[in-house]
Amino acid sequence: MKRQEIFDFLNNQPTIQEAKALAKKLGLKIKKRMKKNEVYKILREHALKLEERSEETKQVFTEKIEQIPTSYQSDKFVLLPVNPHLVYLYWDLSQHSFEKMAKTGNTVVRLYDVTYIIFNGKNAHRIFEAGIDLGVCRNYYFHVPCSNADYIAEIGYREQDNFVPVLRSNLCKTPPDSPSMTSRQRWFIKGKKQIVTMGEVLIQPVERMNIFSFTSTTSGGGKK
Repeated sequence: MKRQEIFDFLNNQPTIQEAKALAKKLGLKIKKRMKKNEVYKILREHALKLEERSEETKQVFTEKIEQIPTSYQSDKFVLLPVNPHLVYLYWDLSQHSFEKMAKTGNTVVRLYDVTYIIFNGKNAHRIFEAGIDLGVCRNYYFHVPCSNADYIAEIGYREQDNFVPVLRSNLCKTPPDSPSMTSRQRWFIKGKKQIVTMGEVLIQPVERMNIFSFTSTTSGGGKK
């Protein structure tokens, strides 16, 4: 119940029973021998405290908003999967990296398809590229054609026809968009996650069974 609603209630001069009922509803302690003016006083003090708490909460919330920095001045570049055909990039740049790319005026983000390869910067299956404005853009989404694939991103700038990377992201794997149809084992060597060894068939084919239908049995009996 708001402060003004309590004051409006008191201005209507409620009976002592009505005032006690409201006080109990608000969780205030009321004694049986209390007079009408005493109950009014408790309700009025409670209303004033409600307003003070609300103003304190607003002040604390405003101070916290003002303390959030726009940048932590750390070189951080993260790539995350959103769904089988969408990945998300976000970054935070140090002052040195920001000035290095901003002065070129040709900043770009790149996404590499590195599925089942050890990426050396040039051997990606596919490359997706987009130009960005560092003063406005702090994240980016890439639509990708292949699900269940590995991706790495870089942010840098173009110098004539060459791309100069500044930061590289983590390896990101998109989920498959359909149930797996393979029945073979896959072994991943610890510390070398991109090396895959295919083993023997894990799931054996279902054994075939001879089925005799009621119709075939009946027709066979008729011929006899």
